[in-house]
Amino acid sequence: MLNAKWIKFLGLSIAMVSSTAGAMSLDWSGGYRTEWTEIDKPSLGTPTDRKAYGLNELYLSPKIIAADGINITSRFDVFSNTLYPNSQLGMIWGLNDNSSAATSNNDGSASIRVNQLYLTVNQEFGALMVGRVPLEFGLGINYSAGRGMFDHWFDTRDLVAYKIVVGDWFLMPMLGRMQSQGFGQGNSISTAAVQLQYENTENKSLIGVFMEQRKGAANNSVLGYTADQISAYGGDHVGTDLNETSTGFVLGRGWDSFGFKLEAAFLQGETGLVTTANDDVRLTGYGIAAELYFPRAESKWDWVVKLGMATGDDANSTNFGGYAFNKNYDVAMLMFNHRLGQKDFFQTNTVKDSTNLSVGNSADDESISNAFYLAPTVTYAWNDRFDLKNTLVYAQLLNTVQNSVDAKKDLGLEWDISLIYKPSERIQWLNQVGLLFPGQAWKNGNDNLSNDFTFGLATKAAISF
Repeated sequence: MLNAKWIKFLGLSIAMVSSTAGAMSLDWSGGYRTEWTEIDKPSLGTPTDRKAYGLNELYLSPKIIAADGINITSRFDVFSNTLYPNSQLGMIWGLNDNSSAATSNNDGSASIRVNQLYLTVNQEFGALMVGRVPLEFGLGINYSAGRGMFDHWFDTRDLVAYKIVVGDWFLMPMLGRMQSQGFGQGNSISTAAVQLQYENTENKSLIGVFMEQRKGAANNSVLGYTADQISAYGGDHVGTDLNETSTGFVLGRGWDSFGFKLEAAFLQGETGLVTTANDDVRLTGYGIAAELYFPRAESKWDWVVKLGMATGDDANSTNFGGYAFNKNYDVAMLMFNHRLGQKDFFQTNTVKDSTNLSVGNSADDESISNAFYLAPTVTYAWNDRFDLKNTLVYAQLLNTVQNSVDAKKDLGLEWDISLIYKPSERIQWLNQVGLLFPGQAWKNGNDNLSNDFTFGLATKAAISF
């Protein structure tokens, strides 16, 4: 976090360096986003836990071109969110540290956070990267750098990587760390990864694989599990080392009238947790997402179909079989995006804060997990500036929370209507209405929980530069 004194010093230093060093230049990019969201009844019952909040965020990404092929890239998030510090949500309207808000004439101050800083040395057949680097792969069900106009989340790693480029292929091995508790060796989470990818823009072909291994000591001060997360995994305490492997595959191909992309991700290994019977809790989950494109060059209609599934956990197994998509990968405005209902039906308490945040007091931090979904979208290009988009989402649970014949798997239907105004490529104003008709799965069998109809409204504007 940077205070005002350091911000002024940083700005003055950059200005002095950029004006005096003839061989160096400074390239700025960034974006601004503001949005308002309301959800009438996220609990699907009583109390409604109604949500209504605004977000406000600016990010700046200066790139110092130190010499030919040598760049230093960073990213600053202005008005960062204090409830989700490792995100790009932006500050909640009215949320401030002013202790006398009822009598104050201002909303206090907010913080600036730095989430990227890395060096890139470009060479003829490759590039060296060192620092805190954004990660992106495939459709983004596992790794997403958050480059979308309305993405609220991002993935980064402190690493050293070398990208070897041969024609349309590249190979990039990476070594990094996810956690360090000081200068000493041992109390850390280290990572080793490799990405191999082929991409040809002319024939719209894409083939890739990304494999990452994480290792950490058997110490919860290093691994950082909360009590709720340990319980959600089915564990009792940290008793062994963390040793998990994430593997992803992507395949894509495009033609004039049809195209597709398919990504599959697998999570395996040891969580570091053990049960009360001292059995290791292992990971065995996987997810698959597909996108089918039906472009019509001479038509105002455009069709896209999203379908996929992510495994859930079997309560009768010692292993944890659930897999959660990246939070940036959305198929609906409400379902799999905002917390809904009165149980953790998607079994995602392993990857979200269930200690301090609840259904009625949380952002769009839900993930696709423990479910199958089908989401066709049709977009009508009204004119050069307006698009009208309709999405219909159907979903089912894979595993019920209550393992009984009374518990159903039907999550219901959601209809999302979006009006998009695009005065230019860098400006977008999105207005959404989401209508959710919940299925019987939300009742949780003979618990007979509520599954009332609910709706959501959102308006979002983003500018990139």
